[in-house]
Amino acid sequence: MQRKIITLSLLTVISSTLFADSIDDAFKNGKISGEVRSYYFQERQSDTGTSSIFNNGGYLNYLTGNYYGLSLGATLQVSSVLNTEGTNRFTYDEDASGAVLSESYISYTKNNSNFKIGRQYIGTPLLTGSGSRMIRQSFQGYTFTNTDIPNTELFLSYVDRFQMRTDANGNPGNFTKVFNTNRGVYERTLNDGTYTLLLTNKTIKNLTTNIQYLNAIDNFESEYFDATYTFGPIFVSGQYIGTQYDTNESDGNFMALKVGAEYKDFNFAVATSKTTSGDVESGLGYGADTSFTGNEIYGGIFSYRKDAKAYKVSLEKEIDKLKIGAAYVFTDMKDNKSNDQEIDLTGSYQFTKNLKLDLLHAIIDGSEDYSRAKADSETRIKVSYSF
Repeated sequence: MQRKIITLSLLTVISSTLFADSIDDAFKNGKISGEVRSYYFQERQSDTGTSSIFNNGGYLNYLTGNYYGLSLGATLQVSSVLNTEGTNRFTYDEDASGAVLSESYISYTKNNSNFKIGRQYIGTPLLTGSGSRMIRQSFQGYTFTNTDIPNTELFLSYVDRFQMRTDANGNPGNFTKVFNTNRGVYERTLNDGTYTLLLTNKTIKNLTTNIQYLNAIDNFESEYFDATYTFGPIFVSGQYIGTQYDTNESDGNFMALKVGAEYKDFNFAVATSKTTSGDVESGLGYGADTSFTGNEIYGGIFSYRKDAKAYKVSLEKEIDKLKIGAAYVFTDMKDNKSNDQEIDLTGSYQFTKNLKLDLLHAIIDGSEDYSRAKADSETRIKVSYSF
């Protein structure tokens, strides 16, 4: 009896020691990454003149090592506005000083499955937070991914909180039940959250398809489909988004086609889209803006409108560490008796593996009646160093 007690005691001490060491190792083997950023945005308007904002910031991410499939992750974002001039046109997207814990989650991985709970970044066609500003949008909820089916990835998610870029009062956004959308209605309050299912399949050689369903409970439902087939340097892509509303709004359908090619260091593409019946909700979060005919400043917001027809032509050239591009987007909004045009000139230079410069200058000419009729141009300069 005494031997059994001694044996059990030894096993307990040994397992406790191993447990503690493993936990310690998980944190010791954790990885730290981040990015330091400096952004300058300027917008010119024919009525109010020039507005600009200059801010610095970045993020710090920590991910523990794996302990029996478990890991912890966190990302802290910070932003400090140094200067604003003119009429502040950046209240809702860039004017934020402070910090926000955008990611704080527990992750469990076993075989080909992963389950994650907490605050986290999500990237799917219908559910994605935008990362184009100093503060990246984030979600709070649950995600599950699985790759057991050959050439297929399954993604499931339920989220009930959303973090915007700013709170419109000079601070980073908080996690609330208010979600950004990508058409005329910029926000929707989801008291019961939203759930989504995404399937990505690559069974057929050179063909990739995405099929997704999203239910913004008691607000709207959207379906998404795209397919891209490549043959040599040429690709052809098709896209569909359908929306059914739980309100009196008319259901809408969005369809787009894109053809592109690569030749040496050149990339060329043309795209067209059409929306019928009613407006379309392309998803939740400003990153859920996948329109093939979207522009750099407002994305696809105009192409999702009822009876809108849009066209886009783009060309990119890569020269060593330099990448330059130009795009022209024209959207005819018949129902609003207006149109929107934008020329986007882009450039990026990779000074080192970690140091990068991004430039954007957009020339805007639109008769759109609620926010772009008097916008002439916008310039964005971004410098970032990642580690």
